[in-house]
Amino acid sequence: MAGALPVRAACVYEGTIVGAILGVKRGERAYLEPLAALIGPLIPASAVLVPAVTVRRRAAERGFDQARELARRAAALSGASWADVLVKHGRAQRGLGRAARLAARGRFRLRHGVTVPPRALLVDDVVTTGATLADAAAVLAAAGCRVAGAVVVAAARGETSVAGAESGDT
Repeated sequence: MAGALPVRAACVYEGTIVGAILGVKRGERAYLEPLAALIGPLIPASAVLVPAVTVRRRAAERGFDQARELARRAAALSGASWADVLVKHGRAQRGLGRAARLAARGRFRLRHGVTVPPRALLVDDVVTTGATLADAAAVLAAAGCRVAGAVVVAAARGETSVAGAESGDT
């Protein structure tokens, strides 16, 4: 059933958290552990985390994928597991306006040969429009995964659910 994907955010995307998230996007690893510690308490130990990965080129530029690192670290802190099943292609969203982000579709696919978990919780650093999470959730749902929601470090004011995403029970 199509509906809104619930998003749990550790904080609002403003103030010092903006600097920390932008630092991670510039390749500053020192922020990863503190940011993962913010989302750890929001994650049930029974969850399977799936990172909403960035495009390969951006991960190579910074030396890591921030969503993958957050999912891995948050899983270790919360007792959850994580599954690296998504690949994102196309251009990075940096510099795109709201309308262009919302219009972007089909940017994710499954990694070749992976087993998709029956249920998952998406992980990302920030949600602004919800387009990335909705796109990732659609790919997982099409593969038979029930996406229970998403956990992010920060959300733009008003972003507590993502319209148009396939949602499952938590």
